Amino acid sequence: MPKPPSALTLILSAMPSEIRLIQAQMTGRRTGNLDCFPFVAGRLRGRQVVTAVTGVGVTNGAMVTALFVHHFRPTEVLVSGTGSRLNPRIRTGDTVISTKTIHHAAGSLTDEGMVYRKVRGPLTGQMTHWYYRPDPRLLKLARSAVANYVAEAVTVNGETYRPKVLPGVVSASDLFGVSDAKIADLKQKLNPDIMEMESAAIAQVCTQMGVPHIVFRAGSNRTQSNPGNDYRLLGQTAAASAARWTVYFTGCLAAADRT
Repeated sequence: MPKPPSALTLILSAMPSEIRLIQAQMTGRRTGNLDCFPFVAGRLRGRQVVTAVTGVGVTNGAMVTALFVHHFRPTEVLVSGTGSRLNPRIRTGDTVISTKTIHHAAGSLTDEGMVYRKVRGPLTGQMTHWYYRPDPRLLKLARSAVANYVAEAVTVNGETYRPKVLPGVVSASDLFGVSDAKIADLKQKLNPDIMEMESAAIAQVCTQMGVPHIVFRAGSNRTQSNPGNDYRLLGQTAAASAARWTVYFTGCLAAADRT
């Protein structure tokens, strides 16, 4: 894919609540539509960016990502959003930097749980994987940027603290809630930190189209079978934490390109 004439970062979130804070920090904002999908473009911490909402789920995530990557030809794609907390080390508002993003419903569901496997891809002789790793340069920059980042304090269930930003494993599928058996199987076979609904599909599209990507997901509610009420209580806190980190990281990206 040809490189754009200047650096451009595409920032994607599943829902308006996850992208709103990022767009509020942009200058020179202009709005538009790519086919029927709205976007907001401008500058964020010295970086030219395009921001868009993918909608929820793997199909929506893949569809919007492919369309925007093909049209805008971004230098990289950042995913900012929320996810349920599978690993007890993750608190509400902690943002996970993906070291691996997994399709946790890719394969065969057996009586012993999931058997993960590659599937045939769109190109002759190609097999597509069930997990994807972020761009090494973006991951290295994110790891180094954490040292100077000061998170805004949050208050959850009466406790006030500063959320962490830390590397971890993200898993995704179209499942919003999952059973205790599925949670146990996920922990045993994948040991993910966060579960959500878009990033694996976005990562697959970026990998297929040769565009660097990285995923930032902040923990909201714990992973459970019926997360609706807890997500409504905690989702906004998580969305804001991930968005603040994404804004900060975008500034680090711009600074790195100037050196």
